[in-house]
Amino acid sequence: MADYLKAEFLKQKRSFQNVILWLIPLINIIISLILMGPEYVQTASYNWWYILFLPFTFTYISASLIKRDRKYNFHGLFGIVQDKKQLWYVKLAAATIYLFLSCLFFLLLTIICGVVFHQQIPVLNNIAASAVLFITFAWQIPLLMYMTLRFNMYLSIIVSIFCSLFIACICAVESYWWVPFAIPARLMCPIIKVLPNGLLLSPDSPLNRSNVIVPGIIITILLYLILSAATAKLFEKQEV
Repeated sequence: MADYLKAEFLKQKRSFQNVILWLIPLINIIISLILMGPEYVQTASYNWWYILFLPFTFTYISASLIKRDRKYNFHGLFGIVQDKKQLWYVKLAAATIYLFLSCLFFLLLTIICGVVFHQQIPVLNNIAASAVLFITFAWQIPLLMYMTLRFNMYLSIIVSIFCSLFIACICAVESYWWVPFAIPARLMCPIIKVLPNGLLLSPDSPLNRSNVIVPGIIITILLYLILSAATAKLFEKQEV
């Protein structure tokens, strides 16, 4: 499988997703710096990151991994990879690695902002926030990849951004925060002390409780495993 994964990355070597995984985090930081100033650049960039820029970034990358091969109905690939599910898992792994790299690059940028400007989020909380966002967003990868396979890339991007902008922001501050799309936004509240609407979280707010972090992580990990297996099974039935 490692050889197939290397081949997948080689195939994407000159693609735009290798640019977008660092370009979008950088644009996010610049916009936050312009709109909110140096003092609030960390919290503002995180808020924009998980509400808008991260969903767009990883959805675009995940969909792009499918779009090119879908155009030719995966001709030639099934002759190399006998197990269709293995091909799907390779693409899932590639998309997950891209998500990790994008979150890592964003983390480095926010740490640099804390050193150069004003450290509003402690380094450990910063690391925890990016790690949690990576884990809690990963479950969407198999879902959005399969949506791209069945429909198209643009629908996947629209659904992802809509759910992050509206469903996440509404559900995250309610008792039904466990709705999967809302989990990243809810877990950011006790970690970076910022509400989904960008306002700072008061210390006595019930949203400041960290007892939601572990359940939220468990839910999203289970979803990632279940959806990966389910979509791989559906992909196995893909006709050439």
